[in-house]
Amino acid sequence: MGGDSSTQGFTLIELIVLIAVLAIVIAIGIPMIGSFLANDQTQSAAGRFEQNMQWARAEAIKTNTTVSVTISGTNANGPASYCSWEITAPNASRAPQQSKADFQNRYGNIGCTVSSAIICFAPIGNLGTGTGCQPGGTYSFFNSSQGSNVWLVNISAGGEVSSCLQGKTAGQCQ
Repeated sequence: MGGDSSTQGFTLIELIVLIAVLAIVIAIGIPMIGSFLANDQTQSAAGRFEQNMQWARAEAIKTNTTVSVTISGTNANGPASYCSWEITAPNASRAPQQSKADFQNRYGNIGCTVSSAIICFAPIGNLGTGTGCQPGGTYSFFNSSQGSNVWLVNISAGGEVSSCLQGKTAGQCQ
């Protein structure tokens, strides 16, 4: 039967080359993974804020009452700060809330800048002008320990809530 007696497998040189290539790929990939995770966490925090603002607007329309949101963070020139918001609605037990401690536990190094500290959604869905209510604003979410994308949540005077990735100019969408 005189078959081929050679063995199949890797030589030592092939194994060393394979390990070197894997090391290079891992060395390049790890920083990208860290940046991806930071950007994902930033977008997640902005998304939660956007959803809670849309809930407040919908609740104002549904209950035909004013729903106010008190938002804490830092002003645009201050140091990074964890965000928090409190929604005051007729059915307060259902209102989504975000405490500073919960935000810190959930989103780690994510901070936000707050342009308007009190937003009031009127019964028709636009922003109300009651005592302390402000006419909309832009909220920036960013990673305070690692350079990452900045996500913006905009609330217009008409009550529309939207989010986007910040462009090259601060406070503006791409």
